[in-house]
Amino acid sequence: MKRMESTHSRSPLRKREIIAAALNCFTELGYNETTMQDICVRSKASNGSVYHHFKGKEQLAAEVYLEGITEYQSGLLNDLEKQRGAFQGIKAIVRFHLTWVARNPDWARYLFQKRHFSFLIGTEQRFNILNKAFVQRISKWFMRHVESGAIRRIPWDVMIAILLGPCQEFARLHLSGKALTKIEKAITELADSAWLSLSMPREKK
Repeated sequence: MKRMESTHSRSPLRKREIIAAALNCFTELGYNETTMQDICVRSKASNGSVYHHFKGKEQLAAEVYLEGITEYQSGLLNDLEKQRGAFQGIKAIVRFHLTWVARNPDWARYLFQKRHFSFLIGTEQRFNILNKAFVQRISKWFMRHVESGAIRRIPWDVMIAILLGPCQEFARLHLSGKALTKIEKAITELADSAWLSLSMPREKK
């Protein structure tokens, strides 16, 4: 009985280890070339353990994607919701986005490249649930500052495009090795630019 409890308590950790190993394999070998055996070897997990958590490579690849989205969204919200000032919040979003990409280049590339891969078919409901919760929390923070008059009242999709569009482009340049500007400098410039675009014409709050 003790052995069963130990295995059960370790199961979430083992699942994350398998997901991390899969990401490493997909990065180094390519998705098509990676086999489940490669992932077993990299994660140091038995076939039985891997297949206990995942039915096959496609399901595992989808879980890698969803895990990356979950980690990104939860981290961004955690940083944003600590900020009281509108400018500080905008800068926190820019900072988190760029530093997350810099710290997690393999995951960032995976999220950029695999958004429309066939293995994500069937995960739309989970993906939509994640995004809905994310948008609700981030829009709640922004709405508070819209109502206070610090941020302009503009359509939500336009606001996100203004805020994250330039960050996404710089992130792509950084991941491809083409960025000439250091991350800290880019954070300052992009946050200031977003603030000028989104804020009411007044001093930083």
